[in-house]
This record gives sequence, C-alpha cells and structure tokens, in this order.
Amino acid sequence: MSEVVMAGCEDGCGAKAVEAANTPEYVRVLWLVVAMNAAMFVVGVVVTATGGSVSVRSDLLDFLGDALATGIGLLLVGKAAGIRAAASLWQGLALGALGLFALGSAILRVFSGDVPEPFGMGLYGILGFAVNVGAALLLLKHRKGDASVRAVWLYSRNDAIGNIAVLAASGLVVVTATRWPDVVVGFGIALLFLHSATEIVRDARKDLRKARA
Repeated sequence: MSEVVMAGCEDGCGAKAVEAANTPEYVRVLWLVVAMNAAMFVVGVVVTATGGSVSVRSDLLDFLGDALATGIGLLLVGKAAGIRAAASLWQGLALGALGLFALGSAILRVFSGDVPEPFGMGLYGILGFAVNVGAALLLLKHRKGDASVRAVWLYSRNDAIGNIAVLAASGLVVVTATRWPDVVVGFGIALLFLHSATEIVRDARKDLRKARA
C-alpha cells in the first residue's frame, strides 16, 4: 500500500496533499475517526479484562494508537511541513513502542496456559471491523499526502487488518480449544505494528529532508 502511495507522491503531490489536509472536510473526518477509535479502545479494555485475549489486547492498542495519531493529525492541521514531518516521526516511534509492547504480551502468553474467552473476541472483532471499515472509507480519499496524513491512514488500515485477524482467532480458539490461535494472531498484529512504524518513520524522515531543503 505504502509503495503505491509513495509512487503517487514522487512528482510533487505533497503540496496538494497538505492543502487537502487543511480543509474543514478533513478536520470533520479526523474528529469522527478519533471518536470511533476511542470508543473501540474502551470496548477492547472491557473484553480484555473479562476474556484475557492477547490478540484483543494487541488490537485495542492499535485503536488507542489510532485515536492518538488522528488527534495529533487534528493538531497538525495548518502547521508547516517541517512540524508535520517531525510529529509524524514521533507517531511512527510511538507505534513502534506499541508494537514492542504487543510483542512482549504475545511472548508472555506463550508461557501461560489460559484459553481466552472466544465469544467476546468474536463480538469485539465484528464491532471493530465495522468501525474500521467506516473509518477507512472516511479516510480513503485522504490516504495520499505527507507523512502525517499517511500515518493516520496506516493506523486505520492496521485496525481493519487486526480485527479480521481477531475474528479468525476467535473461531480457531473455539475449534481447537487452545490459546495458540490467539497467540499467533497477537504476534501477527505486533509485527504489523512494527512494519507500519518503519514505514511511517521512513516517510517522516524523507519529508523532514524535503522541508529542510
């Protein structure tokens, strides 16, 4: 996905993207995405507390990261390109930290014999997927742009992928009656975090170099 985005921006579409990111429409979209992701973070906390799913724990961190990243996107509306790029660099580093935390949680679950409660996982996955499809559709036309705009898009994309994975894990937990599908999905979501964090940091550094030039 990011390669396509970057290819479309090699010829100077960054200025157009920044202009689009300053519009009232984009601000309204960001507010909606913040509210949707904050609500799903709260739902995920409840499901994790009652069901003990490591994949849900990893995915709710993505919802938290998405809400924070989108909130930062709101703060960056109208700011200079250099400021936006610097903030995006920190967004990428924060996502990397969330990825490491999720990875640690998955590793700890390898040594835990608990089987997560699958029905809460499934309900969370369905609700989360519906929210993320809505968020992705809202952000779809804004996915191309500078590192700040792309960071918001990548966070939302990760949420959608994570929810599909949680749904799959919940079904496999029912079938196998073991914790291993949950553990595997927890690892997968953590690695997705780390991959996207690398993309955001790379894009932010590129935008910083352009701003300094």
